[in-house]
Amino acid sequence: MANANAVVEKLAGVGLRHGEKAGVAIAMMVFLVCVGMAFSRPTIATTPEKVKQAAQASKSNLDRREERDAIIKRLEEKEQIVPTNFARAVEEQIKVQLVADTYKPQRDWVTPEPGAGLIRDTPKLIAPSELYAYPGRGGLLMFALDSEGNRIPLKEGEEEEKKTQRYGNTKRPRSAGMGGMGMGNTRKKRGKSRDEIAREEKEDRARRERELKAGLAGDSTGRETPKEETEKEEGGPFKQTTKGYRWVAITGTIDHGQMLANYRQALKNPAIAHPNYVRLDLERRTLQPDGTWSDWQKVEADKNLDVLDNLPANEEEMAPKEVLPDGLVDPLPFLNAGLWEKVHIASLVPKEKTELPEEPKAQGGMGMMGMGAGGMRGGMGAMMQQQMAQMSRQNQGGMGEGGMRRGMMGMMGEGGMRRGMMGMTGGMASSETVGSFWKSEEKRVMIRALDFTVEPDKTYRYRARIVVANPNFGREDVSPQAALDAKKKFLEGPWSKETDVVTMPPDVEPYAMGTLPASPRSDTKVNFQVIRFNPGDGWTVPHRFDAGVGEVIGEFRSSEEVPSSEGKGKQRVPIDFNSRQIVLDVSGGGLQNLPSGMAGPSIERPAWAALLRPDTGAMVVHSQADDVVNEVRQDIESNFRHELEQSGKKRENSRGSGYGGMMQGMMGGMMRGMMGGRR
Repeated sequence: MANANAVVEKLAGVGLRHGEKAGVAIAMMVFLVCVGMAFSRPTIATTPEKVKQAAQASKSNLDRREERDAIIKRLEEKEQIVPTNFARAVEEQIKVQLVADTYKPQRDWVTPEPGAGLIRDTPKLIAPSELYAYPGRGGLLMFALDSEGNRIPLKEGEEEEKKTQRYGNTKRPRSAGMGGMGMGNTRKKRGKSRDEIAREEKEDRARRERELKAGLAGDSTGRETPKEETEKEEGGPFKQTTKGYRWVAITGTIDHGQMLANYRQALKNPAIAHPNYVRLDLERRTLQPDGTWSDWQKVEADKNLDVLDNLPANEEEMAPKEVLPDGLVDPLPFLNAGLWEKVHIASLVPKEKTELPEEPKAQGGMGMMGMGAGGMRGGMGAMMQQQMAQMSRQNQGGMGEGGMRRGMMGMMGEGGMRRGMMGMTGGMASSETVGSFWKSEEKRVMIRALDFTVEPDKTYRYRARIVVANPNFGREDVSPQAALDAKKKFLEGPWSKETDVVTMPPDVEPYAMGTLPASPRSDTKVNFQVIRFNPGDGWTVPHRFDAGVGEVIGEFRSSEEVPSSEGKGKQRVPIDFNSRQIVLDVSGGGLQNLPSGMAGPSIERPAWAALLRPDTGAMVVHSQADDVVNEVRQDIESNFRHELEQSGKKRENSRGSGYGGMMQGMMGGMMRGMMGGRR
């Protein structure tokens, strides 16, 4: 082993001393070999003289001109290319007469139409947008049904009972007649300072504005007398009753302007380019106990129609009919209990229906009316001004809508007007009629669906699509792509985006509103507002209860004050407010000092309560911070307070008597009288 190491060390020393010399010697040998091979190769034979001669020859070829005939002769001899005399052939072909019938197809491609003859396509439908869902409960005025589902006719002598049930007691205290406008009602203001009176009037106006806009949904730009359907059916008139229902109102819009553009592009004729809206399909998903959503399921339209087809009266719409397509807007049943919420699109409602008239400062005058701090405070003047402006718009130039039409008819005659309208559509006549369905030129129109099949304490999401009558149904003058659609009687549009979650509250639901401090006799208690819905008559009644750990929230009340749907004022009825929910733990309440270094008063600590549900045994948490601002709870409380105030007045709509309808009718009569009855 030692000898091997010695040999390796010797070889390493030799390599270090002589390795560089060996590398230089190898490189010299390679260089000499390359030089020898280069000398052995022959040299290039090209000389400058040869390059010059080739360039001169190329230049002479480029500059040489050759006659056209010589080129043609060479092509004919070598390439065998012979001219065909195309011009002469064309001249001979012109002399041959072509008969169109020889090339006529066996069947026409297009059904002959005056001024048309263009192949039609299937109109492209669009989905609803801006969908909004909101829960509601109330008492619907409906026809009474027997055990077999038939309407019950009124017996002789029951007509007066029907009237009382429908309209209620028309007698009112004298002070209540104009109380909404500041007239009379001196008993309420007696003994109060001007500041107190002004504050009460400000709060009353704020409440009326809130109630006026309660039915609006969406971004903005009252209600009127309901339209009562006169019963002409054989065997009528029929008995009426009030029945409680739960519902979810789904509202949205359709880009009707884009629909019209799509129809014009598909049907090729603006005169018939109007969508015939048939219905609104509705689907929903339900939140399941494990937190997942169910599959999309169709809403049972037949059950909803059982309600909508059994109504003696409907609420008047706030939006004009030009934005309310037939088939896409469910009617609003008349409510004997409750209030419609979020059922109108605010941007489609005229401004005068969503705002109260301004209340100018009292400036005296009209002494017979008592225009002081307790008088009308300018309300009559504002109302008169609004009514005059409205009538001025209607009668401007001596013509309203009907007057304008009569004026045009007088200038052109009925036939002339019709011809003029056809001229405005491009003079396009057509054997196809437009039809008698709803039509409008509005850019945006409204949709609304009412789902009466919802269940309490359930959470949903909705989506909708429109269904239209197929304008190409049974036609042959359609494109190949539309041929399959032409076999369908109806066309279905795409589904909309789903709505936000909407929860139908339980029939009895407690809301945490605050705490009661602990005392020597009891621990801290939470003040709950228990809201009870009675499916029998539709009233939703709130009441306050205190409950601590281990106690059940709510109790049976043998005498609770509620409004009467017959307009007979307030009445006392037994109501069970027992929620069957037990308080497990409470927290919060009292005041919390601000951290050191921060200036300001102490802040209230919101109440917090853990409750045990009786149906599932699950624990739910209620927080004052969430429950106080709950929109549904606020609407229920405000509506019930309003119902109590209006309980002794004639109920003309779901908002009660109010003052707007009365003043509008009174001022309208005064204006018509002043203007000689002209409309």
